[in-house]
Amino acid sequence: MHRRALSLGGFVVAGVSQLLLGVAMYAAGDSPANPLFSVLGGLLVAGVFTRALLQGNDLNGLATRPLFVAVGVASGVLSAVLTGAVLFGA
Repeated sequence: MHRRALSLGGFVVAGVSQLLLGVAMYAAGDSPANPLFSVLGGLLVAGVFTRALLQGNDLNGLATRPLFVAVGVASGVLSAVLTGAVLFGA
């Protein structure tokens, strides 16, 4: 798989996870400010990296650097695992 897709995809997963957590917090009756910041942050992260992923943009070569790939993949995996644990009570 292409390094650009791995790194940007990881950040997209992290943003979507943050968005899902915000929606779950709002549904659980948390104060409106906490879920709002979570949803806005998730939309921002997912939006920026989804747009770059769909347009084929490598963020001026940053998305293909090994450290950026490692951080993107790690953040996506960690976010997905933690979101699953919170939402499904693991």
